[in-house]
Amino acid sequence: MYKKDEKDLVENLNSNREVISQFVISNKEIKRAKTGKKYLQLTLSDKTGQIAGRLFPEKNIDEISDSIKSGSIYRIKGKVSEFPRSSGNFSAIINNFKELEPEEYDLNDYIQTSRKDKDLLLLEIYSTIKSLENKSLKELLKSFFCDEEFTSKFSIYPSAQYYHHNFKGGLLEHTVGVLEICKTTCQIFPELDPDLLFTGAILHDIGKMETYDYDFLSISYSRRGDLLDHLFITAEMVKEKINKLDMDEELANQVLHLILSHHGEVKNGWGSPVNPKIPEAVALHHADNLDAKVKGMLQQR
Repeated sequence: MYKKDEKDLVENLNSNREVISQFVISNKEIKRAKTGKKYLQLTLSDKTGQIAGRLFPEKNIDEISDSIKSGSIYRIKGKVSEFPRSSGNFSAIINNFKELEPEEYDLNDYIQTSRKDKDLLLLEIYSTIKSLENKSLKELLKSFFCDEEFTSKFSIYPSAQYYHHNFKGGLLEHTVGVLEICKTTCQIFPELDPDLLFTGAILHDIGKMETYDYDFLSISYSRRGDLLDHLFITAEMVKEKINKLDMDEELANQVLHLILSHHGEVKNGWGSPVNPKIPEAVALHHADNLDAKVKGMLQQR
């Protein structure tokens, strides 16, 4: 069994050098260089992160691409280099690769996992639910988080395919991050409705559990996620629960509005079908964007 050397973990590929090690090929794409020549752009991953890998085959690029299984583990031989110079951006030129059999690697070397304590993150959500004064919102949240199957899946799912929190437990970590930002926002703006905002923060991305197919090594869009996206799926999941509760119609519409508008103004093109039209929706959008953008940049370090 090949065990990854510490020096060959993605987080340590920060110098110009040769590398022979094992990685998950989590994504592949045929691209064209400025010279017009086609090449394969591969995303190489392990438990510490991901790095771009480029393969320049002499011929049969389509056949080579078809032969590569996304989500499988390969032994890669290549050279890591920094480009542009002094940019801190490292990538690998791949010379050759070979798919490994399950007995040839330790799966734990490749599963990216949140470094935050899952139980403490869940405790933050449960304690927030307990603190709510609005009984309808409390019952709505309990209808999800008192469901053991839901909570178990919610705790392991990623929050995105690429840019931020795209690892095991990422959805839970991102949700609590947004919730904590919202709590601070309520201290600055005490006029906000904390129960409504916290409910929106906790529920805003739950549809990602149906948006992605996730097997710990790769994240891809499900058929439903590709067609509908997570904002609609989340709103649908929440509306289904609301229909079983005795919730005021205005309050129900506000909860759904927070979900559907949390990607900001429609003109941004980020997926919101409606602009944020109440203060809590504006707060949720910026909390979500802040947590995602900062984490995304930190993951690139």
